[in-house]
Amino acid sequence: MIFILTGAIHSGKTSFVERLVRELREQKVQVKGFLSKSVMRDNEIVGYDLLDLAKDRSVPFIRKKGQKDWQKIGSYFFIPDVLDKAQSIILSTQEAGLLVVDEIGPLELEGRGLWPALKQVIIKPSLNFLLVVRKNMLEDIFKLVAPAQAKVYSFENQKTVSRLAEEIKDKID
Repeated sequence: MIFILTGAIHSGKTSFVERLVRELREQKVQVKGFLSKSVMRDNEIVGYDLLDLAKDRSVPFIRKKGQKDWQKIGSYFFIPDVLDKAQSIILSTQEAGLLVVDEIGPLELEGRGLWPALKQVIIKPSLNFLLVVRKNMLEDIFKLVAPAQAKVYSFENQKTVSRLAEEIKDKID
């Protein structure tokens, strides 16, 4: 099953998913994957860190400064080793539970970023995914993921974390 959480940019989707992951774990749902947590300096986002949910450890992932050969979208560069790590997390998920991927965006729509790894596993019926997608990209994401295979939750009409966790747990079980 593919669950998609969608909402506006900087609307709190990642913080919501962080609370959701805690709730799901309390309900004994195995959760793997990662979150992209913003890094602020002087009230400005300078990048994002990758929070590996299995290890509960963050590493620098995306920054405004990078090298010419790094994958780039807009003003952000993806640190290659950490992008490889994110892809490895996606590819190593083989069992039931929930794989969280925060977030799928313009780079993936171009077939880059996380998409090379995600496209290899998203077809596996034994896996369940929670993909975080910006609201303005949802229709484009449906070109990669058939809408009939996905259950979309709009962050603007957010349910309580507990209620959404119950829905996800019920669909996974």
